[in-house]
Amino acid sequence: MEYIFLGIALVILFWAVTVYNKLVQQIEAVHNSEKEISVQLDRRGKVFDSLIAAVNRYLTHESEVFTKVTALRAQTLDPNASPEAVKQAQDELSKVVSSGSINIAVESYPELKSDQNMMQLQEEIVSTENKLSFAKKAYNNAIERYNVTRNSFPNLVVANIFADLHQDFEYWSLDEATIKTEEARRVEF
Repeated sequence: MEYIFLGIALVILFWAVTVYNKLVQQIEAVHNSEKEISVQLDRRGKVFDSLIAAVNRYLTHESEVFTKVTALRAQTLDPNASPEAVKQAQDELSKVVSSGSINIAVESYPELKSDQNMMQLQEEIVSTENKLSFAKKAYNNAIERYNVTRNSFPNLVVANIFADLHQDFEYWSLDEATIKTEEARRVEF
């Protein structure tokens, strides 16, 4: 008879240790998920700053190139310009075109590269925001798993015995004012 009680006690002890370890693992998963949000927020700040700076440099460069090409074309077509000035403008225009700064299309409009950079920036913004969204969702899912495990009977008994297992995590969410602001937001050009 005492072996039966000893066996039952061992089963209960094994179960309690298993539940305890599972709750500890889930608490750590919540903390890890929360840190992942911080990592993604940090990444967003760094990536956006560097990409925006790069795109701005391209836009500035292309604006300068476009202005220079327009001025040189105007000089080559100026009927009042001397032949030497026209030749010098044509030579300078040839240098700009052959340097790879622009590609001349059939319509004689320069093809610049900032549109590609803007597309890359947009793709990176979407990608980064998706990663951040996934990190927030993983955090909330980790909290949900922990709460379900902790509050399920008979796991609740073990959680109530050990105070360090009873933690109240706050789900990632937006306050009502922010939600209303985001719902009203429109992309305008």
